[in-house]
Amino acid sequence: MNRLLAETLTALNGLIAIAIIAAGVVIGYRLFNGSPFGVFFGGAVGVLVAALACGMIAYVALIERHLSKLAGAQRPASAPAPQTLPTGRRDPTL
Repeated sequence: MNRLLAETLTALNGLIAIAIIAAGVVIGYRLFNGSPFGVFFGGAVGVLVAALACGMIAYVALIERHLSKLAGAQRPASAPAPQTLPTGRRDPTL
């Protein structure tokens, strides 16, 4: 379930960035009473906030993909699973 949520967030990351930028434009337009400077300023602040928020999500997703590749490379597919004793502990001879 966590993997599904993480992949969904990664897929929606671009749409979230667009929504943040659009909200910045609207807020800038309203704060500066419809002047073009307000639209530009709100858009610039929106881009900055979107870059920080969505950029962080993108980097975390990228790190997760790299770690899963490394974990897959370390463990060969034909390696047997570690055997456990009836007590639940691992066999020390392996």
